[in-house]
Amino acid sequence: MAQAKRRSKTSPVGLRVLVTLGPEVLRKGLEALLGELHMVTGVRVTPTVSETLVLLRRYRPDLLILVVEDDVPVDQLVLAARGAGVPTLAVLNRAGDALRDRAVPLAADGFILAGELDRRSLNHALAELWRGEMPMPLALGRVALSALREDQRPAATVALTPREAETLQLLARGLSNRQIAGTMGITEHGAKRHVCHILAKLNCTNRTEAVTAAYQLGLLPAKR
Repeated sequence: MAQAKRRSKTSPVGLRVLVTLGPEVLRKGLEALLGELHMVTGVRVTPTVSETLVLLRRYRPDLLILVVEDDVPVDQLVLAARGAGVPTLAVLNRAGDALRDRAVPLAADGFILAGELDRRSLNHALAELWRGEMPMPLALGRVALSALREDQRPAATVALTPREAETLQLLARGLSNRQIAGTMGITEHGAKRHVCHILAKLNCTNRTEAVTAAYQLGLLPAKR
């Protein structure tokens, strides 16, 4: 998020959010929910890709929230936002494997289901993004993991976030999710999500395989 907004290490403040795409009722609902969050000071809403591209330059938001729709070039918006240094939270408007499969390769910084949207879940998702984590529904995580398992070999290059790299170090030490959570100062649910992301990125089915693959890829220092 914009560096100028980082006034607190524990929570974001003064965020300007741009909401785009999806049914009007969903956009209006997001606008209302965001207006109730103390960390948000401004919200702009637009229904089209073209207007969003303009507002990314003129409004200069700290966060883009977009609704993933069929036959809408959301990838273009995600790439444009990333080029502007703006993180993206993708809202999955409908359930179903087809929509989830489309979301899996999307380079958004976080995901949330429209059916689970409320003040608490939205606040939690924004806080996770602020901490450099990736909010993701468990259902989507499972789909992503299944898709990546189609190739059982780990990729030649794997990019882990700093928090995922820290989690991997703790996995290598044999810590449980609860112990990882306590060490990192996060919830056990957050620790499970980091582990899930690591398994997905390494194309592994369990923690032992993940640690082994990490050593092979040089993500962990060689054992002495």
